[in-house]
This record gives sequence, C-alpha cells and structure tokens, in this order.
Amino acid sequence: MNKGARYFDEINFLRAFAILAVISIHVAAFFTHMSGITFQTSVYMAIYAFSHFAVPLFICISGFVLYNKYYDAIEVKTFLKKRLGTVLPPFLIFSTFYLGVTLIGSIILTKSVTLDISHILYRYYPTDGCLYHLWFFVLIIQFYLIYPAIVQTFNYCKSRDRTLELLVASFFIGVIYKLYLVSDMNVLRTSIPLLGVATMFVGFLFYFILGMVFLDRYDEMVLKYTSHKFLYWMPFTLICGTIIGTFGYAREYFNYSIALIHPMAGEYWHYIVAIITPLYYVCIFAICFIISLYLVSHRTRIVAFLEKIGRYSFSIYLIHVFILSVLVLAFSQFGFDINNWLFYPVTFCLTFILSYLSVEILQKLPYSKYIIGITR
Repeated sequence: MNKGARYFDEINFLRAFAILAVISIHVAAFFTHMSGITFQTSVYMAIYAFSHFAVPLFICISGFVLYNKYYDAIEVKTFLKKRLGTVLPPFLIFSTFYLGVTLIGSIILTKSVTLDISHILYRYYPTDGCLYHLWFFVLIIQFYLIYPAIVQTFNYCKSRDRTLELLVASFFIGVIYKLYLVSDMNVLRTSIPLLGVATMFVGFLFYFILGMVFLDRYDEMVLKYTSHKFLYWMPFTLICGTIIGTFGYAREYFNYSIALIHPMAGEYWHYIVAIITPLYYVCIFAICFIISLYLVSHRTRIVAFLEKIGRYSFSIYLIHVFILSVLVLAFSQFGFDINNWLFYPVTFCLTFILSYLSVEILQKLPYSKYIIGITR
C-alpha cells in the first residue's frame, strides 16, 4: 500500500456528477411507459443515453483511487478485509430492506408472494432481485476480488512501457464481451444470467484500467484534456454518441427500425454501438474532469455542497431508488406521470434532495457506516 498516497480534490466532484447521473437514469427510464415515440420521448431517451456514463465513471474512479492507494505488492487478506468490509454490510442490509419492502408491497397490492426459502435467497442475487440497482455492488466486489491480479498485470506492463497496449486490449475485450454476452442458466426452474453476472466485470475492465492509466500519467493527461485542440472535437462526439444512444433505445423499446436510416445500419448496429459507446463515455469523463478542475480552483458554497454530494454518493446510491419509487407511486395518485413535461425535473430534484437529507440523518445513527457506508 502506498502510505504517501496523493490526494486529488477533483475526485469527489467526479463522484457527484456520477451519482446525479445515476438518479437521472432511473428517472428518465420511465420513458418506457410511453406509448410511442414523440419529441418528448426522444428527449427522455437522449437524457437516458447520456446519463449512462455514471457507472463507467464510478468504475474509472475506483481504478484511479485503488491504484493511488495500492500501487505495489498487496497483502491480499488485509486488502480484501478492508475493502469488502466497507461494501458488504450496507449491501446486505439494503438488500434485506428492499426485499422486505417488496414483499410487503406485494401483499398490500394483493399480488402473489413466494415465501420459499430458496427463492428468497435467490432474491439476493442482484439481477432484478432485491432491487434493480444493487447489481452495481456486485460489480464493485468483483473488482475488489480481482484487483491484486489486475495491479500485478498493470505493473508488469508498466515496467515494459506497455500500459496503453493493456488499455487497448481491455477495450476490445469489453467490446467482444458486449457483442457476445454469456448465455443464461436455468436455476430453480428460472432462467437467470448467472454466468453473465459472474463475469460482468469484463465489460467494465476498460474503465477500471483507464482510471489506473490516468493516475499513472496524470500530469500528461491534464495537459491534453485541457488543450484547445482536445476541446474542439468533444461537442461533435457528444452529439453523435447521444444520437446513437437515442436511436438504440428507440429500437429496443419501440421497435424502431434502424434500417430506415440506412439499409446497412440495422445489420451492423450492434457492432457500432459496442465500439462507439466506451469512447462516448470517455469523452463525457473528460468533460466532467475539466469541470472538476475548474471547481477545485473556485471555492464557493455551491462548490462545497457539490463536493459533499460526492462524499455522500455511495449512500445516496443505496437509498435513492426507494425514495424514487415512493415519489412515483404518490404522483401516480394525482395523474402526474412521465407524459407530463415537469415529471423529470420535479422527480429528479425531489429524489436527490430527499436522498441527500436522508443520508444527513442516517449518518448520525450509531454504526451508520455499516448501514450507508462511510461518508468520505
């Protein structure tokens, strides 16, 4: 472990951008309840496509932070005990909480409820089990488990000046993984993506190694990211990536034919998306980083609040889906849904504010770090 680990002020701002994007994803996702494609639907799909940089950015930050702290030989047992100790308790507590809420809600709404032990245990398998957003914690746990191997591989490549080649290799491995997803397995007479979840870190390995490369070449990267030449092509990349994402969701949820754009597009669409998406996210990372550097040098109350959001990001991630679900259920009683233009801004703001205030309250409880994690 690097006891002299460098501190980077911009990291909490990046976390803040990522958690706000997570909330944005889950609010904008209600466009799937719309009956067809309208201008309003397209706006929500564009927001949905853009906001999906959130989890890749969290993974990139994890690679950056872990390599900053653990850059050399690692005592595996001590490392895993410390890292898993920060994630597993909140994950299990909130999984149980969401499981209980789901069962109680089903009983109230007179829906069928299965109380078989095997099925209840299966619900802890985070693929739309206890609740849909908890898959992220399994992904983080996977990276903690394989990090000792990753850092050894990275340092081996670094000693031979081959880290960029490793990054490129991880990029293509991720593309291939997205193109040829692992098949489901039948467990408890139910088709579940068991192998898919067990190997999902492969699809995010590029972002994790990107964080490590960025730390290793930090000063060099800062000069490149803030150069005028780099800034010129970013808007074009953002527009193209967002349009591609929007068309992709139109195809997925509304059976929109991509072939209408070009006859060859439909045939190769899956390949185009798999290659373009990571590059699109990296462009968004760069924009977030540039904004973070600016915020670091312009301290105001708003900036301090944004930094605090970053420190609360882990906790907000845990609790925001419950608050969002309650809000949407309450709004539905008044006919206020995704078809209203105010739905997204109102729901997004209330979900964020109530999640933030909940963390402020929960962190004052004894042993709060086991419930909502450590508010950095």
